[in-house]
Amino acid sequence: MGLNFSTQLDQRMHEYLKGRADILLNDIRPHCRAQNTVAILNKVWNEVEPRPSQAPQLLTNKECRDSEEVIAQGHMLQHVDSRRKWKQRYFVMKASYHLEYFETKEAEQKGLKPEGTMLLSGFVVLTSVTEYTEMLHRTWPHFNGPADTCWNEQYTNCPTDHPLFLWHPYRPHLVLCFHTADDLHNWSTLLADGIRHLNTVLFRRDSFEVRAFLEAVRVCRMQKGQYGICELYFGSETEILSNMVMEDLCPVLESQLLPHIRGPESKRKQTWLKMIGEMYTVVETHVSEGFQALLRDIEEQNLQLEKKIRPDFNQILTSKKQLVAKLQESLGDRIQWCCEAQVQPHMELARDKLADPMNAGLGETRRLFSEEVNRVISVVKSTEHSSSSLAEVFGQLQALPYQSAQLNHCYEKIETLEQSLSELAPRFSFAGVRLLTQRAQNIIQQLLEDAVYTFQHLLVSTQPATGLSAEVSQRLDNTQVRVLKKFDSDSAAAGRQFVRDSLLEIFLPYVLKTVEPICKPELPVYEGCLCADDDEGLIQIESTYNELVLHIVSDEINKAMKETSTQPCYSLYNESMGGLWNNNAQLDIAEDLGTSPSNASHPASPEELPEPTSGMGSLATLESSKLSEVEDGWQCLQGNWDGANQFLDEGKSTE
Repeated sequence: MGLNFSTQLDQRMHEYLKGRADILLNDIRPHCRAQNTVAILNKVWNEVEPRPSQAPQLLTNKECRDSEEVIAQGHMLQHVDSRRKWKQRYFVMKASYHLEYFETKEAEQKGLKPEGTMLLSGFVVLTSVTEYTEMLHRTWPHFNGPADTCWNEQYTNCPTDHPLFLWHPYRPHLVLCFHTADDLHNWSTLLADGIRHLNTVLFRRDSFEVRAFLEAVRVCRMQKGQYGICELYFGSETEILSNMVMEDLCPVLESQLLPHIRGPESKRKQTWLKMIGEMYTVVETHVSEGFQALLRDIEEQNLQLEKKIRPDFNQILTSKKQLVAKLQESLGDRIQWCCEAQVQPHMELARDKLADPMNAGLGETRRLFSEEVNRVISVVKSTEHSSSSLAEVFGQLQALPYQSAQLNHCYEKIETLEQSLSELAPRFSFAGVRLLTQRAQNIIQQLLEDAVYTFQHLLVSTQPATGLSAEVSQRLDNTQVRVLKKFDSDSAAAGRQFVRDSLLEIFLPYVLKTVEPICKPELPVYEGCLCADDDEGLIQIESTYNELVLHIVSDEINKAMKETSTQPCYSLYNESMGGLWNNNAQLDIAEDLGTSPSNASHPASPEELPEPTSGMGSLATLESSKLSEVEDGWQCLQGNWDGANQFLDEGKSTE
């Protein structure tokens, strides 16, 4: 008997889905606890011996945008699957990148509840029926049969020639139609911005809790033979765990349920997609509840760990060093051989393939910022400028980092990463190109936001004494030059860090997978190296082994980069107790390049840390002097463009 959608998610199916979610939560719970222990240990170690880092040149705006601010709204046609027709609705996008739609504009103005709300994380923007159909066929191969004309007719009968599809592997899809090509372009770039922002929400939160969670997910997937980052890592913790449940569940559903769905091919597709969406909602709800309980458990664990680690930190560190030495002595040569034979020949090529799109995106961003500032200067120098025209150009400059259509050219430069890595990614079974692309786009948007904010503050803090328009124009020119220099410095550092982190994402999973058969079986031998009274599992053999592999791969990357990193590591993989390793080779590289010792990796233990040298003192003095002019005026800076507009108007009246 055929399967009808109305009977898909009965009580038995709900219980089955909850059971699958519980299996994953039970699987990942010990990994979360273990990685949280490692993260707490690293946190304490960094507090005891903080790692030096180079301060950025550009200032950062620490005030967040109002999440309820409406950044786009308008009418568009939506395809309603249940009625198989197009219906006009009013869509609203807020600064939180949550998409809402209403029956009418009046309903939104009256504050009525929206007809629907979409969380954009995990979606893909497609702008043709062909792209959408191909994506469906790649995701669900069971529908790769004869051409389904009825299915295509639903969307080829779009009232206009400007369709847009929001595709997600598990959530319900959204099919829209726009009246003009400009509307399609503006909304598609804005939706892509929202998707990128929500996809990478965890990677922008630099905290030990996030690093511990991502590491737990990585280790859990490694035990199933799945290495490296992929699109399952998009979104929040709950979404990532729900994606993992569906990753294991969908093959079972395809084999057991899909053959029993009755009706023509188009109806079977609609039924299947709707069923998957309903299942994902059930799984996500149950995972959210379970994850909150896990967080409470970890909070209690943290209190106990803090009490245990801080008094015995030196003893814990000594024990870990002993374990490190034994692992490096017995396994280090095998891992090193794998890196030299399998990774090193491809390292420089991968570096260049990553650097070229990133440099192109940074260059395009610099050009865009410079052009917008020049436009502001030209308006100021114009003898016919008014207060309203000044306010308009300054407002446009302030909003520039959030103008998706203008930044699209910068983002497109980064999107060539997929083509650039087309041969290298399959060679190393790397499936995270889309994630790397979006993280690179985040970097250039943040740099542009910092540049605009720095320009604003330097302009307000250096008001001329006379207020003459000529002097104001000179101040604008000088400020532009200063900000561009700072932008060049920060963009160069950010680009290098992105390449280094991306190389780690590509090569580390490959090395871990390659050396696992020859290294992992020997790990139980080292159980005797652990302290007998280590009831909390503060030192873990497998975690220490992973750190050893990380250290050796990082050394190879540093050789390819010809320098060591002093910037915070935004990679999925923890730096962990990186200072426990022998870093003589890295120190030699730093000395050969004439860099400061602060740019090299850290010594083996707190006892081995060198005393502060005059070189480090002079470096700190130099960095302070570079920012002194900005810092001195920090307290008097205004947080908006009103001050700039005011003194520019005064310049005109005085002259």
